[in-house]
Amino acid sequence: MAGGFDAWCESCQSTQALTGAPGAGARCGRCGAPLAAWPRFVELLGELQHLDAVLAAWAGEAGPLATLLPERPRFLTDLTPPASQAGDPAPLRDALAAVARGDWRGALAAPTTPDPRLRAARAIAHERLGERAAAIADWDAVLAAGEDARARLARGALQASAGRLAEAGADLERAGDSAAARWDRAAWQVHEAVRSGAGAPEPARLARARAEAGEASSYWSDPTVGRLLWTLLVERAIAARAAGASADGARALLRQAESEFEHETFWDRAMRIVGWTRTGAPDQAERIAAPLARECADALLAEPALAGAALAEVANAVTAARAEFVAGDPAAARRALAGALARTDLRRFRIPCARCGRGSIGVEETT
Repeated sequence: MAGGFDAWCESCQSTQALTGAPGAGARCGRCGAPLAAWPRFVELLGELQHLDAVLAAWAGEAGPLATLLPERPRFLTDLTPPASQAGDPAPLRDALAAVARGDWRGALAAPTTPDPRLRAARAIAHERLGERAAAIADWDAVLAAGEDARARLARGALQASAGRLAEAGADLERAGDSAAARWDRAAWQVHEAVRSGAGAPEPARLARARAEAGEASSYWSDPTVGRLLWTLLVERAIAARAAGASADGARALLRQAESEFEHETFWDRAMRIVGWTRTGAPDQAERIAAPLARECADALLAEPALAGAALAEVANAVTAARAEFVAGDPAAARRALAGALARTDLRRFRIPCARCGRGSIGVEETT
């Protein structure tokens, strides 16, 4: 520890000299709290927000939790700008450079030629601007000049997003074997399975989708067959409910769809809570939200920083909130958390300094 220190305790805020690496079971020699390998207190605000959002959805307000969920793409594409080549004429070179730097209007201002790379650049610019029909027309021109797997992928994704599944399927079958192409074919199968009727999706279609997609990623923002299926069935249930249809059938299908999730991450369970809340099934939302809220609260109370005197108020707020929701009152639990969520130090990813009692401690930079 010569000239510095090996670890810093977030609980009692003392420096430590270690024989082993922090995070490998190391504990503070002064207070006995776990020593983290990195500053964990910067995550406190996020953890509090997660707990509050779960409680909000449990109480019938899906918005805060839905806001935290990623917008996973339903269909993937490849919008890599075409590369320029030696000897390209100046207008083509300028258009490709405009796309590469994100100047979509500048790319579209270039004179139109039959060159497939220019038409691909135009298609990308149109798609970036939300001009789907124009993008499809330019991909049409690329394919008129010759077969192109990237153009098939891009046009197929655009058609699928527009609900033109038949045309999309024909393109995606010829889109190559990239990860994006395989996912799009899987997503196409899921959409077809849900669109084919009001009943349960055909298991064979879902099996084909899983085989095409490959191993399901657990990363929070990646699409999977189970996540996409749930999203589409929730949308169908909401539409049916708005049309006055009985909720019993939709509820049974959603319960069945829960078993299609590949993972049980916070995000996967949050998706289910939001879906149940938005389809008017508070009992089902509570079934998932109650244990998830307990996990979130327990994880917060296990944070080293909340074991110290500097953040005793936050620890007490979480403890009080936990008691309220265990008693079945998520709204009261949210009120108990409100003060902790409003703290300016946590919002700046800082915690009170235990030594001086006036300032705060934060992370200036990481390497």
